[in-house]
Amino acid sequence: MNLEKLSLEFGLDRVAQERLVLYGEMLLLWNKTHNLSGIKDLAGFYENILDAIYPLKFICDFDSCLDIGSGAGFPALALAICRPLSAFILVEPRLKRAGFLHQVVLSLGLEHIVVKKSLIEHLELAQDQKVALITSRAVMGCGELIAEGRKFLKKNGYYLFYKGSHLDQEIAFAPDECVYRGNRAYFYRKDR
Repeated sequence: MNLEKLSLEFGLDRVAQERLVLYGEMLLLWNKTHNLSGIKDLAGFYENILDAIYPLKFICDFDSCLDIGSGAGFPALALAICRPLSAFILVEPRLKRAGFLHQVVLSLGLEHIVVKKSLIEHLELAQDQKVALITSRAVMGCGELIAEGRKFLKKNGYYLFYKGSHLDQEIAFAPDECVYRGNRAYFYRKDR
């Protein structure tokens, strides 16, 4: 995967393309000293971008998103670059990773993103900060994510969790609540 293919497949504009390039460069540079992720080169970076933004093909439009355990920015930073009109809250408890996310947000001028250094269990948001979408990749089980995230979700909001092939061992789901791409299972559920 490369930027040109991503841009064609997802209709990324020039600003999004430039921001993705800078994000990739920053991640590879920080990885050399801080080991934020296992990504070693741009090809690996763009594969992670594809994984992060692939759900834009099937999810409902959203005006706000809270990402639990943002790590090095997947999926939320990639989604935010592609959806600059939506507000994002990235929740990351580890100092190095939260510092990296802050640096990317500042360097890329991503004013629609707020980074919170916190465990989701300790996060406090105002009532008017409820979101339309909660995302997470490789943090905890679906049941825990739903339990921890529900208080931050607007009425009729959605959960989008990036899971592996063993999703059925975590939670019961209807066939229309899951989309597969290779070994990736995208669990997408409207709050009940």
